[in-house]
Amino acid sequence: MCIEERSESTFCIEEKEGKKEKKASGSNRASSLVTYRMDTCDYVCFTTCGSNGIFSRRLDFTLYNVLPKQRINSIEVKIEDEGKHGNDDTRMFVLSSLAAHKKTHIACILCKEMMMVYDRYPLVDGTFFLSPIQHSKDCIETKFEGRTCYLTSVCLECLDGTSPEKIFRCRFCAEKWDGSALMMGTMYSFDIFAAMPCCTERLKCNNCFKLLLHPHQRLNFFSDYTHSVTCPYCQSQDTHFVKPLDYCYTNKPLQQYQQWP
Repeated sequence: MCIEERSESTFCIEEKEGKKEKKASGSNRASSLVTYRMDTCDYVCFTTCGSNGIFSRRLDFTLYNVLPKQRINSIEVKIEDEGKHGNDDTRMFVLSSLAAHKKTHIACILCKEMMMVYDRYPLVDGTFFLSPIQHSKDCIETKFEGRTCYLTSVCLECLDGTSPEKIFRCRFCAEKWDGSALMMGTMYSFDIFAAMPCCTERLKCNNCFKLLLHPHQRLNFFSDYTHSVTCPYCQSQDTHFVKPLDYCYTNKPLQQYQQWP
């Protein structure tokens, strides 16, 4: 099957072998559900006729005014679609994953503020990422390239640290987490927090707590920090560099914390 867009906000499924297109019927053209198969996981695509579907259309970029003017550009904020007819894989993956759970809003993993999800880029006032662990119950379980992961989001204020109450620091080294280098409005296929270790506590085995990487060592790709590895000391296989965020970060006055877990 292939997913096509027949109007600015209408998603529909078309069979390549000449089968008829599925359309919503009735005078009021209500939303209909079409289930399709992707990466061995069932998704639900909301097909609408004469309406904007379950996701809202962005009317303006007012919320991005909290950013410095030089950062409001197509390099740092995802604006244009990459695929034909604006129907690229990343956008469809995010929207279909959320639609499967009937979610039109998602909570920031740090400050817990709810964010609206839009049908066009930028998809959210922040960014999405995939993590192999469920950082909170608001994270959406999904399948990506055959593996189970959780769709997670961070709002733009937490990414940029523009609000004093939304500044998060490492519990161990007190370094401020800075996500300003990340593109907003799209999705990363790896855990963005694991990809930016700030101290040795982030590089330890989840089982025996021995150091797996020298503090000055860096893996080749950001996504490597999300992969499962085997500890050479205890032979435990885990995504050792992906830590629970409550263990790593706080926006409260720093104090001494016990070793996790």
